[in-house]
Amino acid sequence: MLSQLKRLSLEADGRYATEAELAFLKSYFQTVRQRISGYEKIRDTEDLLMDEAEAQLTAADSQVFHKGAQDYTDTCRRDRKNTLRYTATAMLFNDLDRLRDGLLLWQRTIVRAVKDEQASTMTWEQMPGVLRGHLSSEEADLMMPALHLTQALLH
Repeated sequence: MLSQLKRLSLEADGRYATEAELAFLKSYFQTVRQRISGYEKIRDTEDLLMDEAEAQLTAADSQVFHKGAQDYTDTCRRDRKNTLRYTATAMLFNDLDRLRDGLLLWQRTIVRAVKDEQASTMTWEQMPGVLRGHLSSEEADLMMPALHLTQALLH
């Protein structure tokens, strides 16, 4: 939404916005309560979400956060939290452009550089299910576009 507002501000400079240009605002305001509620639930249960995701991931592969003898569980948890925060914010503001450009493209470079594609892929495949256990179906549906973008860029 923030990117769309900025774009609209530039495009409609000196004139009134058209109905078509205002459509995204009307759509956004129809879902704002669910967006805020979902964001607050994610914020308030972040540690629980991280615990559940980590348990599922280590159940699937006990070495998912290891490279040789080195355990990177804490580093991966920090990165998951950061990504989830950005993803929840993207859902709140309905701004996938900012998520993609502000975090995911950079993070994809890091994931590939340190060869963590498997852990990243597994993490973001599990996260929708984890979130659906804590959000209403409407809130979860609003999170899915941001999660799908995260999955696509961090595999």
